[in-house]
Amino acid sequence: MHPRGRTRLTALSVTLLAGGLLTVTPAEALSGGTVVPTGTHPFLARIATPAKACSGALVDPSWILTSASCLTATGSGAPSEAATVAVGDVDLSTGAGFTTTLTKVVRRTDRDVVLAKLEKPATGVSSIALGSAPQAGETLQVAGFGRTATEWVPARPRVAPFTVSGVSGSTVSVSSADGTDACKGDAGGPAFRLSGGTAQLVALSSTSWQHGCLDVTETRSGGTETRVDDLGEWIRQQTVPTPVSCPSGAAIWTARADGSLWRYVHLRPVDGAVVWAQPRDAIGSGWTGRVLAGKGGVIWDIHRNSGAGDPYPNGSLKRWVYSTTSGWSGGGQVGSGWGRYLTAEYKNRIAVDENNRIFMIDDQGQLKYYLWDDTTGWWVNGAGTVLDTGWSRFDSITAAGDGVLYARKPGGELFRFKYDFAASAWTQRDKAVGVGWQMFSEIFSPGGDILYGRGSTGTSPFDGRTGPVLRWYRYTDNVDTWAPSGPDHMGVTIGSGWNTEIHVTAAPDSCRLSG
Repeated sequence: MHPRGRTRLTALSVTLLAGGLLTVTPAEALSGGTVVPTGTHPFLARIATPAKACSGALVDPSWILTSASCLTATGSGAPSEAATVAVGDVDLSTGAGFTTTLTKVVRRTDRDVVLAKLEKPATGVSSIALGSAPQAGETLQVAGFGRTATEWVPARPRVAPFTVSGVSGSTVSVSSADGTDACKGDAGGPAFRLSGGTAQLVALSSTSWQHGCLDVTETRSGGTETRVDDLGEWIRQQTVPTPVSCPSGAAIWTARADGSLWRYVHLRPVDGAVVWAQPRDAIGSGWTGRVLAGKGGVIWDIHRNSGAGDPYPNGSLKRWVYSTTSGWSGGGQVGSGWGRYLTAEYKNRIAVDENNRIFMIDDQGQLKYYLWDDTTGWWVNGAGTVLDTGWSRFDSITAAGDGVLYARKPGGELFRFKYDFAASAWTQRDKAVGVGWQMFSEIFSPGGDILYGRGSTGTSPFDGRTGPVLRWYRYTDNVDTWAPSGPDHMGVTIGSGWNTEIHVTAAPDSCRLSG
């Protein structure tokens, strides 16, 4: 016979136990220790779902760390079951504490840890910072909202000192002098050191013999904590918005109704400030087709024939290159049969990313891309490459980074996709990021997950009049957050007009994620 190992601290049921309904009464957590004094350790978190409860630690106003046994995620990253979290001076008997729902779960694959995002930030509640690596023989404080020696559901958390008996790559073995153990419901609770009166997070409760816990007869004691002291960079990647760099601003090209082509520069695309470099004159004429800006000054023209004397039929693809110092070069035909994207139905179903990949939705609903090779001066894949099917459900696509696409449904729902060309695989699909985007006649991007929308009505940032405006948005994927909007809560209004152009397009390599 093999001896039974330590029990994982699965979350405590909050609905039924031994056939009876649980009642919430003032009590303590852990099988020993003391009640956490009011006003101390506000970072302690109690997480509850319809079926269980567990513990955690607030590491950022919008994020908690807890055990992977506490929360799991769906394919979209949302919790697999409705979950709420309470932080601050939580007291279940009075309702004290800040409570909100959890909206996202990020699993750490190499250990028993997840990050979970709060729907509303716990403003005013102090979080806990990570500490240095634990050392054998030192004392850590272990806290949680789990059952106690006498109560199933305590109203206040409890804390007890534990001695570190061993440290491995990702775990810490702990024990207490009096046999106190972590109990069910303590899963994900913080193990922290006190340094000069300041708590420093070292680990999270994971497994325990549960000695002394209610309804447990085990005589052995001790537990295993999951280390988190070395996860600072991983936490930062999930919780701190990825920075964006736009060193020369965003080059924006407009093809006006008379066929003239103009080049504007939005000088503050990172934060959406209303700062522009305005052109004095047009830099081209005859641009009555579908204009698409590309990488390195490339301008793609899906040509619209202008009549007698124009040798290029509708749907001819021409490639131009513009330099701010030497002007235009190129202009030769590099493709044919692109006329579909001159029509109202397909004009927004084509986009170019920062690496000059041209993405398009074809008449079969396939998402395809074409890639130009600057070295050979021709296409890498002349017939195009199919990436996906079923894209007829979208009426607009916008490339906003390397393999990043925003796709809009006719009802205005916006979704984010990302394709990893090195791995030949989607790393993100159908991520819902917004609604109401049907108000725009055209959505375009300078890269870096920045979007511009034209065709909606709003207040001019220049004279305060109501009329058509240009709006700016910036999405940060790693934290699922849009940059703050203006007074009308619909992005930031950065220009007026922008409604009479045939097309507007931004150079997709103007901005890049820099983190």
